[in-house]
Amino acid sequence: MKYPITVTADGWDFHRPRAAAWLLASDAIRAVRRHWGLLAALAITAIVYLPTLQYYFGGDDFVVLGDIQYRGNASFVIDTLRMRDVVPNWRPLTGIVYLAEWRAFGLHPMAWRLVNLSVHLSSLVVLYTLVVRLTRRPAVGAVSALIFGVSGSHFDTVTYITALPHVLAMFFVLASLLAMVIYAEDGERDWRPYAVSFAMFMLAFLANEGSFVFAPVVVLAYVVFSRRWQRAPLRLALRALPFVALALGWLSFYEWCTCPQLKFDSYAWSPHIFSNYAVYLSFIAYPAHMIPHEPDALRWTLAGVVALAGLLMLVFGPKLARVAVPGIVLALLPFVPVEIWTASRYTYAAVAFFAPLAAMLAYAPYERLRGLHPRARVPVNVLALLFVATVGALYGWQTHARDDRSGQETERWQLLVNELRDNYRSVPPGTTIYIIDGPWTNPMEQYLWVPSVARALYGDAAAFDFPAGTYASGGAPSDAPAVYLQWSNGQLRPVTQEQVLRARR
Repeated sequence: MKYPITVTADGWDFHRPRAAAWLLASDAIRAVRRHWGLLAALAITAIVYLPTLQYYFGGDDFVVLGDIQYRGNASFVIDTLRMRDVVPNWRPLTGIVYLAEWRAFGLHPMAWRLVNLSVHLSSLVVLYTLVVRLTRRPAVGAVSALIFGVSGSHFDTVTYITALPHVLAMFFVLASLLAMVIYAEDGERDWRPYAVSFAMFMLAFLANEGSFVFAPVVVLAYVVFSRRWQRAPLRLALRALPFVALALGWLSFYEWCTCPQLKFDSYAWSPHIFSNYAVYLSFIAYPAHMIPHEPDALRWTLAGVVALAGLLMLVFGPKLARVAVPGIVLALLPFVPVEIWTASRYTYAAVAFFAPLAAMLAYAPYERLRGLHPRARVPVNVLALLFVATVGALYGWQTHARDDRSGQETERWQLLVNELRDNYRSVPPGTTIYIIDGPWTNPMEQYLWVPSVARALYGDAAAFDFPAGTYASGGAPSDAPAVYLQWSNGQLRPVTQEQVLRARR
């Protein structure tokens, strides 16, 4: 019998178990040998982010947690859809995921962070598959996955719980691109990849509404990798229509709506967008230290180099570059109008398009050097591995160092949760918890984060951290249900209302 496996209408069967096991093992070994670069990129990325799994929730994470606990399941989903929740933006799919995580994991941050990391690792697999399909070079795909996996430019994003919209949306964008490429390269014989492409794009939009900017990228992928539309231009219009309609529809709604959930102060189209582009483009290539707010001379120079390299790749590079370069520009487009801050999570999607460009640029001289002489293959391969390992180590080091700093910051919030729980397992509905002289008095913390911690723990409750002088001037206590906690020696201790009011006399 030649084949140890028989497939019939009723299923499959092993006729020679040992031979079948060897056949399956051989296939697995061949797959590992061909795709070992992807496996290495996945392993390195997981190792870099492994320490972040032990970090606690960040302060702004409690805005989501508190809102879910306060509103309840149905109200949270409905208010998210109607843009009446306290969480900025409109991201209903991400809201549903948050709700499922809250009910499944509660206040156990490791599980939440593991979900984010799993989505990120899945994106690496999709990116690798896309790049290998278009370049026929597993090495280019592996380096792309590694750069995207450990890039220091999006530190504090991959496992940061409320950065999930960026991580989740990018997985769907990459899946949409891959499905569109499959549809186009296979001659459009099967409509299902096209349907999957639009479905993935829709999910990306529902996970992060800013993903509508990728509609031109997906359509461009069809233009670049399909030939049939050249003989029938109407075909292009029909294939682009669903993507364009969604993007223009959302853009029109954004312009018409006065929704405070979507429109923020210090968000404007003015000359500062060029300096923001310079910051982000330079930081993607050189993610050293913290992301700056304004570019210095070095950042302007690096941004110019990245922009010039992208332009040359767009004109003279392979087809993949004609999708990746616009992808970088559009990925940053929703964030460059922000005037008052820059954030590492804003580069996350752009790195997914930057990584293949960097990998292709590095692979070109490697391939040329390797072909100079048969004896050059081994030393060139060794040097290439050392170069990739060095770049990956430097990127990973920056990611780890910045994430570690953020992880230490979460200890303050774990302390607050522990202290509140130690003092009150529950409080009456409508209770306000007044903290006196605590370390959570940053304006953003005071305005939203500290109250949200109380909501996450108790539901219908709020907490505020005021200096003692506020009480002395008659600012905080009121007739509403209230409890008071004095911060002293690194702990919160209950005090009576009389003790608080006594300081006012």
